Amino acid sequence: MRFLAVFLLLLVRFSASGQAVTERDFKKHFDSYGLRGSFLLYDQQANHFTAYDMARCNQGYLPGATFAIPNTLIGLETGVLADTSHVFAWDQVKRDNEAWNRDLRLSQAVRAECLPCMQQIAQEVGVRRYQQSLLKLKFGQMVVTPEVLTSFWMGGVSRISQFQMVNFLRFLYQEKLPPAPRNQALTKQLFQLKATPQYTLYGTSGYTQRAKLTNGWFVGWLERGGNVYLFALNAEPKDGKPADEKFIEGRRAIAELILQEMTLLPN
Repeated sequence: MRFLAVFLLLLVRFSASGQAVTERDFKKHFDSYGLRGSFLLYDQQANHFTAYDMARCNQGYLPGATFAIPNTLIGLETGVLADTSHVFAWDQVKRDNEAWNRDLRLSQAVRAECLPCMQQIAQEVGVRRYQQSLLKLKFGQMVVTPEVLTSFWMGGVSRISQFQMVNFLRFLYQEKLPPAPRNQALTKQLFQLKATPQYTLYGTSGYTQRAKLTNGWFVGWLERGGNVYLFALNAEPKDGKPADEKFIEGRRAIAELILQEMTLLPN
């Protein structure tokens, strides 16, 4: 019995906020894509976290294109975006990503992880409103100055951990953030990825490249059986190489494999 008690103590720890965290080993799923990383999930009904590599889940990383979630919310709240029918006019600059070389509705911009579109929002929101809004949203530690207004989520010293990301998503899902509930609801709808009779999956991905280090995310939530599970995956290539197809595809694929292992998604 004493051995069992010690074993359980090793598996269950507590987050900084005092909530129980069960640690599980999902390394094999990252290995299958040649990645190293961490995964965090919050079960809303149980008020319980599950983590793979809890220490890494507490480390801060640049949010990359996942910043589209708070950026959309801030854009709606400030009136920069009137509603989700907003269209980003193409500036006629040809970019490597062909999906960005045309006018895009907000929903299309979100799906395409359109950096120029998010930068258009940034230019209109401005430094002061970002500083005020991001502090209220508690979206990590974002450092916004005039010099990095259109890039602070892609480079520099801004950081957010997986615990901070999941907690932000928790309050967004419950529409308990400071912005108007309408704007939180509209933001959530934009990130729906898949709907079936059994479940609905919401999320987005993103990655950043600093020097030789590639780091990426897949974050979102799963509605199933009257419950919601909010999650954040962070990963990087094991060999330190730039993003390749396995990295691009692997973030969402690994998250879904983990959700399947946890019997939250069908195999």
